[in-house]
Amino acid sequence: MSRSNAGWIALRPGFARLGRHLHRGAAAYGVLLIALLLTLLASYYVCQNVEAEARTRFDETTQATKAAIYRRVNVYLAAMFGARGVLLGSDSVEQDEWDDYVRSIEPGARRNGLRKAQSLEGLQSLGFATYLRPGERESYSRAVREEGVRDLWPEPDGERSAYFPLKFVGPSYEANRKMINYDVYSDPAHRSVMDRARDTAAPQATGMDYVLTNAPPDSAADLVLRKGFVVYLPVYQEGEPRGTVAERRRALRGFVVGTFKADELFAHTFGRTFHPAIDFEVYDTENEASSSLLYDNNGVKDAGEKGDAALFYAERRLRVIGTHSGTREWTLYFATLPAFERGARSNLPAFVLVSGIAVSLLLFGITWMLARSRTQAFRASADLKEANLELEQANTELQRSREGLISAREEERRRLRRDLHDGVGPQLAALMLELETASDLVSDNPEASALMAKLSERAREIVSDVRHSVHALRPPALDELGLVEALREGAMQYGPAGLRVSVEDPEGLSQLPAAVEVACYRIVQEALANVVRHARASHCSIRIRLDEEARALNVEIEDDGRGIRDDDRAGVGMSSMRERTEELGGRCIVKPLAGGGTLVKALLPFRTTEDGPAVRSE
Repeated sequence: MSRSNAGWIALRPGFARLGRHLHRGAAAYGVLLIALLLTLLASYYVCQNVEAEARTRFDETTQATKAAIYRRVNVYLAAMFGARGVLLGSDSVEQDEWDDYVRSIEPGARRNGLRKAQSLEGLQSLGFATYLRPGERESYSRAVREEGVRDLWPEPDGERSAYFPLKFVGPSYEANRKMINYDVYSDPAHRSVMDRARDTAAPQATGMDYVLTNAPPDSAADLVLRKGFVVYLPVYQEGEPRGTVAERRRALRGFVVGTFKADELFAHTFGRTFHPAIDFEVYDTENEASSSLLYDNNGVKDAGEKGDAALFYAERRLRVIGTHSGTREWTLYFATLPAFERGARSNLPAFVLVSGIAVSLLLFGITWMLARSRTQAFRASADLKEANLELEQANTELQRSREGLISAREEERRRLRRDLHDGVGPQLAALMLELETASDLVSDNPEASALMAKLSERAREIVSDVRHSVHALRPPALDELGLVEALREGAMQYGPAGLRVSVEDPEGLSQLPAAVEVACYRIVQEALANVVRHARASHCSIRIRLDEEARALNVEIEDDGRGIRDDDRAGVGMSSMRERTEELGGRCIVKPLAGGGTLVKALLPFRTTEDGPAVRSE
């Protein structure tokens, strides 16, 4: 014999045992595999839901941010239109009138009912650039010099077709005063924006620019340049036609000029409502990699650099004031920060996975035990066939034990009911009286009084629960009235429903076992309930007869209702009646009557102490 054959022969018993093991536990291993697959699916589904919830929160923040900026821009635009209204309402606006209007809208103002939420945070200045033709420049310069104001600047290199010095600028900060008579038309970038605003009769915004502002308190300089942008709103002569571009050019009077600081504008758009764990950046054009950065809430540029490192990132496009032609858009860039990602993490997927594995193992163990029990049951079936006679004897003993258990149960219930009614009930009633007395004694203490009232209410609930428990243990009417009178009393409650119930008055029922009494009472109650619910009967008769020879109690309930139909299915009531009769070794029959109606017949065997076990009727 070769060495390989010898090894195979040595392994064969092990493989055979493994095959038998897998055959016996095929169902258990199948359940384990299915449960683990379901666990993985559930964990994946929960993980996706957690991520979707975080994504929804991020998307809601980005959409709300875009909407807030849009609303903010509309507020600025309304302020500029208001300034144009001031100019159109008077042929000659003085500096004092302009300053009054600007003070009414400057950040933090509350004049004229302007709410704080509407104050224009981020507004550096609001001015008016008057339109000067070449022939009007000298007279304008002469007039401002006489007033002691700085002349038009910067000095032009040559003659231009138009000049737009800032005639009014407010509020009256040092940086704004420096801009008086500055010719905004001298800057080519601003000139193209102003020309577009003039020709379209709509406000237009510049790209990212540097705005002259007052320096912060801790700065050594007096004035600094900060990132911002400028908006131009054209003002036309009142009453002049403006239907065409040529007419608008002829009717031009000047521009309302709004200068804004980007950092304060965007920072004050949200107050404290913006999510602190999301980075927010604003770029001047569509391509954030090559455009100017207007605002960054955390000071670290992430757009185009962080990429997929962030859990979520998004870009939103926002049309700037007056760019209905699509010539300029702001790009809003959002990206989650590590704090957001830490908050988005959840232990729920891991919990579902661990719990699912534990449940899978538990199901595997239960199924394995059931499979093993099934195998043992098959093995025992052969022995049971051989021991048929012993089984019949065991059945007889089992029935005797069952009857004894039922009798003991009913007797124990009777004892418990008496103990609860006579012992616990009075003690609880006395406790309630003591609580009420204690409540009166502490009535001057609201907290103690409230506590005592709560304890009293709880005691009433306990008394109610005890009363329900007493009634559930054994119908009180059986001990107080006896079986027949208890049935009659129970039948009286169906009178208002239009059902007349008659109960025969047999003799010799005083010595019935407690289990038989309870079973008879419950079966009659269930049958009457079914008559009222389903039979539509007007009369029902209850007949009780004691069969001394068979040691059994015959119970019949007959009604004149519609009877049982073929499509009627047995409900809980039918099952309950059959179970009660089978507990005592009897049987229950429900059948329709030829002339209409239904007959419920129950046979309840019983025995005395001297008798043997009751034999189940076939």
